[in-house]
Amino acid sequence: MAKVTEHEILEIARKHFVRKGFAAARMQEIADEAGINKAMLHYYFRSKDKLYHEIIKDTLNFMIPRLAKAIEYEGNFWDKIERLINTYIDTLTEHPEIPFFVMSELSQKQERFVEEIKKKSTHFPSAQKFMMEMMSEMNQGNIKEFPPIQLFLNIIGMTVFPFMTKPIFQTLFEVSEKDFDQLMIQRKKVILDFVKSALKTD
Repeated sequence: MAKVTEHEILEIARKHFVRKGFAAARMQEIADEAGINKAMLHYYFRSKDKLYHEIIKDTLNFMIPRLAKAIEYEGNFWDKIERLINTYIDTLTEHPEIPFFVMSELSQKQERFVEEIKKKSTHFPSAQKFMMEMMSEMNQGNIKEFPPIQLFLNIIGMTVFPFMTKPIFQTLFEVSEKDFDQLMIQRKKVILDFVKSALKTD
């Protein structure tokens, strides 16, 4: 265990599960890439199913507090929107396998995934508070009438979808890894400008 941390093992295992799916992923291959023996992997995680469950928890523990912190940011409404967009794109640039893992889990074991999300309910008030702030902005006439939940869905779609379709996009337009990352940096402003154009009253 001296060569690799538990978190690093989870990162390696998550990539294997994303590439191969739960059934085809092999504990031996995960152990080999992590630089540990299979017995040690079983010692820490007991079974492939337990390891997979730990990855789910690790993914949510990483994502949900990070996004909650973005919308708790002390600033005006537009500052929070910008922070949320930047956090989504920065997180997925750093961990591009996460959307594929989440979609895989939702398609295979949705109930288990939802139960794990419910355990993070201490972070839910952040989203609810942001929606109330948006309602206040609308009531004051600062932004157009727009359902807050639809704004969340739009931001999620505009930030997550490019990462989900990244392999297709890179193939069709011959975009390198470096160029794609640069596009995502530019996309932060593109999305913010799009949202401002849709919501601003002036």
